[in-house]
Amino acid sequence: MNDDSNFNPIKSAGALVLAALIVLGSVLTVAAAAASGDAAKSEADSNVVDSLVYDNLSNDGVFHVLSAYEVTVNKDGELTKLIVSGGTVADALASAGVTLGENQIAVPSADSEITADTDIVILNAKKISLTADGKTQDVLLPYGKVADSLLLAGVRLSQDDILSVDRDAKVDDIDELSIKRVVYKSVNVTESVPFESEKENSDEVELGETKLKTKGVDGQKLVTKRVKYIDGKKDGEKVIAEKITKKPVNEVTLVGTKGAASAGGAGTFTDTNGVEVSYSYVLTGSGTAYTAPAGALTATGNEVYEGGVAVNPSLIPYGSKLYIESTDGSFSYGYATAIDTGGALMDGSAIVDLFYFSLDDCYSFGRRDVNVYVIE
Repeated sequence: MNDDSNFNPIKSAGALVLAALIVLGSVLTVAAAAASGDAAKSEADSNVVDSLVYDNLSNDGVFHVLSAYEVTVNKDGELTKLIVSGGTVADALASAGVTLGENQIAVPSADSEITADTDIVILNAKKISLTADGKTQDVLLPYGKVADSLLLAGVRLSQDDILSVDRDAKVDDIDELSIKRVVYKSVNVTESVPFESEKENSDEVELGETKLKTKGVDGQKLVTKRVKYIDGKKDGEKVIAEKITKKPVNEVTLVGTKGAASAGGAGTFTDTNGVEVSYSYVLTGSGTAYTAPAGALTATGNEVYEGGVAVNPSLIPYGSKLYIESTDGSFSYGYATAIDTGGALMDGSAIVDLFYFSLDDCYSFGRRDVNVYVIE
């Protein structure tokens, strides 16, 4: 039986709390803190700071015990342990009597909430001018590699962000640093799918003439793009997926073959559509090109059009159906009609002058040797 003169109600209450915590499976370090009045501390624990985590004895004689965490503060290799029931890193440092130097930071940062896994390290740091997110400010970065130091200092940094220095550069070697934020977004857009043009031979259409069979209609596709932004500004995109939502309708043009490969004539040639065509005679010589405004009249009174060409009517009568291609097969003007003439045709320096509305097309053709097949 205990002697009343030696009875310690606080110590006894602490023992009761310890027993209760063991039964309930609560944090044992809290019970140890409550019952540590006369407990011997080892030399290794000489720097432990006990933070009380219970209220005073209540009216009903029961202690109200809070959850608590054991936190270690490491400053210059000196370890200080303390038991806290919550709060921030700054609160824990204050409880441990630790003051940050002018060029020191705490990791985690001073405003971080204490959790069961919190251990605090005090690191020496260097003041750096940091430009990021539209503002420039001085920050303390712990010594080491730049990328690691930024993370330790609580500065947000993604793998895609662009730094003004190498990520492995030493904080010791820099005085300023900028970060450009890189963000990728997936964007869906609807784009048109151009129709393709097809040609079909038709013996119901006059040779050298064409007729539209099916009008082309563009389709649609859903395109998913990965768009890159640097500091909020678009800096390129890449297509990562496409899906046809509406198929295009190809345009089909009938190419006249009526009268092709007819009996008689001087010979046959094969046009660009693979049709074998008979001709009465062929002239080989220099071909040129010319242009005129839309509506301009030709020697026959017809308005100019592509496919209407100039000739020497004594060699090729007006109204003749022609087929014109380069002698080396690299160029084909195709089917044409003789409707005009000109000086070069009459003096024999050229046998045909091809009409184009575009001056660029005229320059592209230039002057080259051609075969002019007279079909009829």
